[in-house]
Amino acid sequence: MACYFQGCEEKGTTKEHIPPRSFFPEGEKHQLVTVKSCPAHNNAKSKDDLYVLAQICMHASPANRAREVWLTKVAPQLEFNGGKLRDMLAEGAVQVEGGVAYPVRIERLDEFFTALSCGLIAASQKRSLPANYSINHIYPSLATGGDSVSKALKQGIEKFYSGKPLAVMEFGKPGLHNERIYTAEVFGLPDFEGSITIVHLFFGKFKVISMLSKSFEMPA
Repeated sequence: MACYFQGCEEKGTTKEHIPPRSFFPEGEKHQLVTVKSCPAHNNAKSKDDLYVLAQICMHASPANRAREVWLTKVAPQLEFNGGKLRDMLAEGAVQVEGGVAYPVRIERLDEFFTALSCGLIAASQKRSLPANYSINHIYPSLATGGDSVSKALKQGIEKFYSGKPLAVMEFGKPGLHNERIYTAEVFGLPDFEGSITIVHLFFGKFKVISMLSKSFEMPA
């Protein structure tokens, strides 16, 4: 079987966990699905996993499970390797009224969610995303300001993606907590008949929308 990543024709000789094992506490990793991956794409997003997880936890606070995952998965790594993660998160931080504002490196999030989206498609549709799809991501949870434009954007997104999805994948046992760690809803037509949208939701709070847009060739 070929690698899960879009456009990769290498043979899938390893397994990639979808979503990353590092996002989950012990005892909940067995719920994850795996896809076939070539060695290169098995590590395609691993360098970004912890950075993305830290950003998600900070923006999902004070969700119960976000705090739990931050304390068990992120906090121990802040001083590891000379504080590299801590410095990366704090880079460009500025003082604002009531606290500190930390910039987000969108390119890291984009790389992570592109790989995650490819994995979800491979797992739910049993084949990799065709080459005639472009991938872009929207981060409504990172939208700032309370102006009417920002509010309208968030409301429009919620309304548009409130129908029945093509596939739903939920990860992270709630137990006595209030939120699942991660849910993915895949909207679109079967058999890649049109564009696809994936709505990622972490801790019931942090939302990312991945737009997988199909390019249709014009007839000659």
